[in-house]
Amino acid sequence: MQYTTILAALALGSTTAMAHMEMSFPPPLKSKFNSHAKNADYSMTAPLSGVAQFPCKGYQTAMSDTTGEGASVVTWAPGAKANFTVVGGATHSGGSCQAALSYDVGKTFTVIHSYIGNCPTSSGQNFDFTIPSDAKTGSALFAWTWYNKVGNREIYMNCASVTIGAASAKRTISERDTAFSSRPGLFVANVDPNGCHSVEGTDLAFPDPGPDLTGTAGATGTISGTCVAVNGIGGPSSGSSSGSGTSASAPAASGSSAPSASPAASGGSTASSAAVAAPIASSVAASSGFSTLPVSSAAAGGAAAGSATATASAPASSGTGTSGSLTVSSHGECGASSTCAGQTQFGACCSKWNFCGDTTEHCGDGCQAGFGTCGSGASSGNSTTNATVKARQPRHPNLGFLRGRRARF
Repeated sequence: MQYTTILAALALGSTTAMAHMEMSFPPPLKSKFNSHAKNADYSMTAPLSGVAQFPCKGYQTAMSDTTGEGASVVTWAPGAKANFTVVGGATHSGGSCQAALSYDVGKTFTVIHSYIGNCPTSSGQNFDFTIPSDAKTGSALFAWTWYNKVGNREIYMNCASVTIGAASAKRTISERDTAFSSRPGLFVANVDPNGCHSVEGTDLAFPDPGPDLTGTAGATGTISGTCVAVNGIGGPSSGSSSGSGTSASAPAASGSSAPSASPAASGGSTASSAAVAAPIASSVAASSGFSTLPVSSAAAGGAAAGSATATASAPASSGTGTSGSLTVSSHGECGASSTCAGQTQFGACCSKWNFCGDTTEHCGDGCQAGFGTCGSGASSGNSTTNATVKARQPRHPNLGFLRGRRARF
């Protein structure tokens, strides 16, 4: 009995340690979401263990394998809307995040958007940003960092190999724009022994969030200690010049608007064909700068209570038009108010990842019968066959487009 109890405790501890958050799009280096990963790291949801893992858990070295593990997974144009997606089972009541680009394989990072508060609050949450109009074209390393609001004082960081492609029109910098070279460096805390920590129960207010900000800057008492650089990154140059927790004055948050749909992945596996467009959220809150994708309570995996996007099972759909508050899906996504039943384009079953289809992955474990079941009248599969199409990218595990498929589960 004692042995069984010990095993159960160890299993619970392991689950707790792993059930945090990770970036699913763009697929990070060494991630299970990245089809280029040779030996996937299944602990991407874990915080950085220390200096040795900063930055990027040390995986930025894979960038040298340009046609293998370091191959680009997405192409973004300067001045264009883009986004990243975070999934997992423990949001720790949100916190603050930064999105940054590095052009020297992780030696330095430039912040392109800061999110103070509510980052993230649910699994599948999609965060919008704009690639600076004067961002240099070529290979780049995209980084997402997260400082959780509640729990141990930790830093989470995932990095992806991306390409900044040519702009569709001539790039000009207006007087209101901030030059890329004038944007702040990445803020670094909670990496001992860099001397500073975020204060539990507060949303870390970055001392210099940069010109593109979602949330409110200027809060005091969110940082304890004096931050110094870690492996040459962070320190006073990133705005953490004092240990009082006070933040320097920051520009007002830039207005965020709903991004337009962009081309989908080509489905290739090489660096030249792996470029895909960022997923566009199905519901965008223009005033907040980020949006959420409806996910089932099963898919959320225990996401923090209070999430407005986790949905429980719904009444079965009649399969025609609308049923109660359910509307027949016109975009291949299901859950919340959308049902797969009654349409003939994507498939009739609503998978646990909130996508319509009729494969074994859709109809098997986790199928949400309240939003459509296999055999309810929809045709087989997705009718899209072109190598490059205009569509949303999947934002959940089983990312078929990374393996040259269009299946969405």
